[in-house]
Amino acid sequence: MSTLNIDRYHATMGDAAYKPETHLHNKPLSEAQATFYVTQRKLPFAPCVGHERLVSLLADTSIDRSRQDFIKQDRGGLERFAGALAETNFTGTVRAVRPGTIMFAGEPFADITGPFALTQAQEIKFEHAFDPAITTACTAFEIRAAAGNRWLSDFSLRRNGDIERAVEIAKYAFIGGFNDTSNMEAAYRLGIPAVGTAAHYWQQAYIEYMREPEIEPRTGQPKHFEQVAFERWLDANPQGTTLLLDTVDIYLGAVHAAMAATSTEARRHAFKGFRVDSGDLAKLGQWSLRFFEANGLHGLMPILTGDLDAEEVRRIVREFPEAAGFGIGTKLAGEVRRIAGVIFKLCLIDNRPTLKASHTPEKSTLPGRLQVYRGVDRAGRYVADCIGLEDEEIDMPGAARIERLLVPFWENSQHDSIALINTQRAFVEQQRALFPDINNYPCTLSTGLGRLRDQLTAQMREDASGWRNILHIPEQLAAESF
Repeated sequence: MSTLNIDRYHATMGDAAYKPETHLHNKPLSEAQATFYVTQRKLPFAPCVGHERLVSLLADTSIDRSRQDFIKQDRGGLERFAGALAETNFTGTVRAVRPGTIMFAGEPFADITGPFALTQAQEIKFEHAFDPAITTACTAFEIRAAAGNRWLSDFSLRRNGDIERAVEIAKYAFIGGFNDTSNMEAAYRLGIPAVGTAAHYWQQAYIEYMREPEIEPRTGQPKHFEQVAFERWLDANPQGTTLLLDTVDIYLGAVHAAMAATSTEARRHAFKGFRVDSGDLAKLGQWSLRFFEANGLHGLMPILTGDLDAEEVRRIVREFPEAAGFGIGTKLAGEVRRIAGVIFKLCLIDNRPTLKASHTPEKSTLPGRLQVYRGVDRAGRYVADCIGLEDEEIDMPGAARIERLLVPFWENSQHDSIALINTQRAFVEQQRALFPDINNYPCTLSTGLGRLRDQLTAQMREDASGWRNILHIPEQLAAESF
């Protein structure tokens, strides 16, 4: 790996797994076949995306001499793990769902199988590949649901920290349901339409016309400088453009836009829409539209922007259904309410099911070779999901067929083809229509998996070592625990 994309505990566990002291009944722990499953636990549902990021990370297996030496010189003496990274080509296998598949919290959407020491060190790669991608796609998916068929534009470039992250945000927002992006680099790389007109400072740049005004020929009075700025912009964009109304005052902005657009036929033709970026967007957008219509300016597209999230978009649509589109920036990536919270958990070791039991139920994990089953009725609509074991026979009432969502993805350093982003976007939209009620969609554990989990948890919590003959628990602590 050209970077050490690991936590220190991956290195310490990896190194220890090569030591004879840690053998599993005389077999090296390092070589025991281990399966880790990958899921997210914080989003109710989301398109699963990020597969191409995972491929890039899994393919990055080289490690330079200086990093080898850094690991070797660690205070824990990690020479074995450093040597394994330098000398071994990782040969694990990966299963994953199809890119764009809508998955629910807790459902495994990928797993990886390989020798324990090196496989456990892939954890961060899976989390980095999927966490930001799924988070953005989910945010976009939710906003699309709130907006209906209205236009959605990614305006997040300036909030994303660097251009590489910004391109990724634009990509996954597009897959999640957005139409275009203001990010020119993303538009160039990804083939997404680019969108954007002018900022407030276009109007501000014409401040000199406040003291040296032009004369409005229809009234013989001095034009407001904002009207001059709008006229210049319409003249520069005769093919069609929008005007941003709230640089000075939203009501005056609408007046100045109307004065500019009605001054010549060419300007009237160029005026296609208006943008409101502050205040009560539903109220001000509706006022502006009615004002323009009262002055003969029909068919305009109201575009609303300004710290919008799904909840606010939903409110605006309810109060101002004529809204034609929304620009989403800060709340798309910089101020999201929840991240996916991707996790990577051991479920098989040397073909034996294992799990992490927890006092926090949502942090307990699942054992065994897992599979996600999706029931589909005769009309092609989704009936229910069931998380089960790979070798189970699953029956779902109402399902005409049952799909297995986890399929082979990576083996022998080769990966399955990854659909283009337009195809992934279309797949996401197709699925949206197939969930009768996605907010109340049933997702359960199979009988076999539930039984295995409960039995294994009980067995793991049994202890017949006689420890009570050696250790003492103070009375107060005993009352709180055993």
